[in-house]
Amino acid sequence: MGKFLEFLGGAIVIGTLVVLATMLMPSPDVRTLLAVLPWAIATIAGGLVLVAFGGMLDHLVAIRAATERQADIFQQLLERRAPAKKEQGNP
Repeated sequence: MGKFLEFLGGAIVIGTLVVLATMLMPSPDVRTLLAVLPWAIATIAGGLVLVAFGGMLDHLVAIRAATERQADIFQQLLERRAPAKKEQGNP
């Protein structure tokens, strides 16, 4: 899901830049730029937020996998240590 959101956000940013460039091609004047700049900036910011959210999801998946591995290793250590305590307590 994270990779999809990163791709979607990148596509939105690139698509917005392409649309912005095609709107400015016929008449590259300041009035046209000022008219389209507010929606372009908002759309680009939204795309960048999607990219960041996708990256965050990827990192959270990696953290969860590492946490599960650490929990398994810790459980194995506790299982190895438990019989040693019982042997010392029963002379």
